[in-house]
Amino acid sequence: MGNKLDIQHEYEEAEKKASELKDVCEKINNSARGRHLLEEYEKKHKEAEVEKEQLGIILDAIQAAED
Repeated sequence: MGNKLDIQHEYEEAEKKASELKDVCEKINNSARGRHLLEEYEKKHKEAEVEKEQLGIILDAIQAAED
């Protein structure tokens, strides 16, 4: 496991990725694209959100241990 700054950076990257994937999903949903493409991006978005949540839990635990 990395240090707090490494995990904070990973969290920020996961947050950015999740946001970008959400935007892509919305654009695909508002276009004439196929449902299959939307399902794939929604899956990637969900995975990015889970990663972000897990990193957030780790950061909260590190913060609690520091207090």
